[in-house]
Amino acid sequence: MKEIQPDNENLWERYAETKDIAIRNQIIEKYSYLVKIIALKIRGVYEQYGDVDDVINEGIIALIDIIDKFDISKNVKFETYATIRVKGAIIDYVRKQDWTPRKVKTDAKILSQAEKELNIKLGRTPNDNEIAEFLQIDMEEYNQIVRNTLGTSIMSFEELVGEANLRDREIKYDYELPEDIYETKELSKVLKESINQLKEKEKLVISLYYKEEIKLKDISKILNISNSRASQIHSMALEKLKKSIKEYLQDKI
Repeated sequence: MKEIQPDNENLWERYAETKDIAIRNQIIEKYSYLVKIIALKIRGVYEQYGDVDDVINEGIIALIDIIDKFDISKNVKFETYATIRVKGAIIDYVRKQDWTPRKVKTDAKILSQAEKELNIKLGRTPNDNEIAEFLQIDMEEYNQIVRNTLGTSIMSFEELVGEANLRDREIKYDYELPEDIYETKELSKVLKESINQLKEKEKLVISLYYKEEIKLKDISKILNISNSRASQIHSMALEKLKKSIKEYLQDKI
């Protein structure tokens, strides 16, 4: 077992023996910073629909449950274990809120249909100005629609890889691993294989957006396509990845 600070070890031992609420509150106070870091890190996913304080509160509730269930006899670093669990709880909470407004979903369908019609009419992929003109809206409104529809895809990606990627970075193999950590490592492998099976343009958009952190509008310029088309490629790629993950999970049942 890795060495930890005596006062920290004593705190955990006393709580394990007594389940004293006052001791638990000390532990919560000690690790509450993890919740704030995670909530702020994925703020872009929910900030236009939900309040960060509500998300942090949900994370604190999860932290309390994690503390109650944490087994100090396992040779696992609590910070790593808690980060994994809190992030998973926050993502699950955000997903269940269904904060995507009906108008955003409707606009996404209208945008997709407009591009399909123009593609047939022009015999090529339309650019952003042509789509906006077809819909009789200005570029500011058009770009806002694209940004809003992209937000729903970002949440889907967080659901797919957020926890798995976090574990890949932070889990070490010099202590006993819980079964769920092994399963997530396996899930991460399946996801990576699924990404490799995407079409080249889909793979490129995923890589540029999430790995290189290039904005969608810049990706559209790199690929010489409209913002709307880049968003559609992004969404289609995520749908394929979600399908692969669902099939994998069904096989595990």
